[in-house]
Amino acid sequence: MKIKIYLLRIALTYLLIIPSNAIAAEKITFSFLIFTRSIDIEEIEAFSKSGHSKGFLKQLIKREEKEGIQKLLLNEYKSPIELTSRLLYSDIGEVILKRLSKIIYPFRLKQEKASVLALKASTIKAIDKDKETITLLKFLKAYPSKVIAIDVTELVKVMNKVESMNELIDFFTDSPLKKLKNEPN
Repeated sequence: MKIKIYLLRIALTYLLIIPSNAIAAEKITFSFLIFTRSIDIEEIEAFSKSGHSKGFLKQLIKREEKEGIQKLLLNEYKSPIELTSRLLYSDIGEVILKRLSKIIYPFRLKQEKASVLALKASTIKAIDKDKETITLLKFLKAYPSKVIAIDVTELVKVMNKVESMNELIDFFTDSPLKKLKNEPN
């Protein structure tokens, strides 16, 4: 366990020292079977601020969904860095990250280990250290690959199980997170 904590500290130090734009996502590529479509992160950021979309993003977002998606991108979620890093390196965190790695991963590198590491790095890097919050937009911008791949087929599978995922999240947040909060460093 002490080795994991030591490695986590080294990784965090590395992430905090490197300039934030040294390795950062520039695009999101959605793949569905043999088709792919891409959106620039800059377009997503502009949309999140202004509500105006263009190109593929305009086709993707229905008019009545704009406000909800803007809120999703900019909503700040409480994320204390110590608790978040402990969760990411816990057994529960590993299970969640492995499942997420099937949906979101570095483009052309659909390997579980690389995907999990990228998810961990972008989560830690995206946390606002002063407010201890994270937003989806910051997470996307902090992703350590120029292109983020999202497998739409896998995403749809997860979306079809949302009800059971809510139950799973409720279970995990009731007891294990309390244990993580109370564990000494």
